[in-house]
This record gives sequence, C-alpha cells and structure tokens, in this order.
Amino acid sequence: MTTQTAAIPSTSGTGSTGSNATLNTSHSVGSFLIRLVSAPANARIAMAIGELASACDAANQGGSVAVAISAVEADEKIGQTAAALAALWGRWGRSTVLIDLASGAKALSGALTASSPDLAAACDAAASGRALTEIARLHASLPRTGAIAAGKADVLGLISTGRLAALVAALKKNHDRVVLAAPRLETGFPFLSLNGCCDRLVLALVRGSTRGGPVREIGEQALRSGMRPIDVIWYD
Repeated sequence: MTTQTAAIPSTSGTGSTGSNATLNTSHSVGSFLIRLVSAPANARIAMAIGELASACDAANQGGSVAVAISAVEADEKIGQTAAALAALWGRWGRSTVLIDLASGAKALSGALTASSPDLAAACDAAASGRALTEIARLHASLPRTGAIAAGKADVLGLISTGRLAALVAALKKNHDRVVLAAPRLETGFPFLSLNGCCDRLVLALVRGSTRGGPVREIGEQALRSGMRPIDVIWYD
C-alpha cells in the first residue's frame, strides 16, 4: 500500500503546527488532499466552487436553489465566482440563471452574449405573472445557463420593495438554480438583505488582501439575526 508524506500548507497566515501527516494516496480522501495541496490556485478555486455546488445540491435534495455572491472590496472575483458557479451547474444539466446586480465597467454585462431582458424588465414580468421567455445566454456553449443584466435598474429599490425577491421566486419555479452576483460590501450594498430571497450567501475573499473587519462584522450580523453561516470562497 503506497503512502506519501505531504506538508499541508497553512492557510491561517500564522504558520503550521504539529508534524506532517502520512497520507494513504490510494484512499479517496488521501488522493483528494494530495491533489488539493499540489494543484495550482485556479484548480483549488475550481474545487471549492464545485464543492459549494455539490453542497447546495445535497442540501436541497432536488429542489431549486438561489445563491448570492459578494466580496468586501473591488476586484475580489465576484463576477468570476458567480459565473463559474452558474456555468458549472449548467454543465451539470441544471437549468441556471445568473443575475448580475452590478452596473458600470465591472459588471458582468459586458461578458454576456446579449442583455435582454434587463433586471427591471425581468422584475416587471415577474410582478405581472408573465413568463420570462427570452433570457440571454451566458455563453453559446452553455445552452442551459442564462443571464439577466442589471442595466440601469434601481437595484436597491427592487430589493426594498420585494420585487427582486419576487423575481427570484418566479425563476425558481422554472429553473433549477439562480445565482446572483451582488455589488461588493464596500459600496454599502446590503448583502444580508439578500437572505430574504436566497438560500445561501457566499463571500469571495482574497487571502492577504481582504480586510478582516468587514468580514467579521457581517458574520456577526448574520449570527445575531439567526441566519445560517455565510459560505466563503478563498482566492490566493
């Protein structure tokens, strides 16, 4: 039986303690750990997003799921994480819609093959009970993954009036998965308010760059309000 000694890198920034573990690489868990610690950063992120997708699938046992993704500061992989999660579910055969709540140069809108309907039009359709029949495709190679861009919609207004929640609920009736790319926390965006329409909240964090204070604060707010813990995707 083959064994291998592997040094598991510390992720806390304070150094590792204890001796190296001896892993049986023929065991599925041992093999996974070896691949995890030796994989390049982008492969580890792919694993983390895959694990999140699998966990959502298992937790909801065939039901529809809505996930919101945000970050603390600018350029912290919100769009990449949301698009990767939506695309992965699409490749797994789940009918998925990615909703981009951001606007401006950093929005996902520029990556979409089309931008119709925009968020305001989609909310209007949901409010009137009309089916959303022309959702833009995230990519031609992902026929089961659609996208809705924020455009010039008043996102905060749509949240406060419950219209965004109504849209998500309507989408969940006809789609397996809904992924929301939310604006970053430093803009003052009320990320926790998305708990009212999403089953899970996720933060994309950059190791060594993301400030810990805002993360702790939002985590404490979530715990005080009785929410489930917020999921985290770490980027190196």
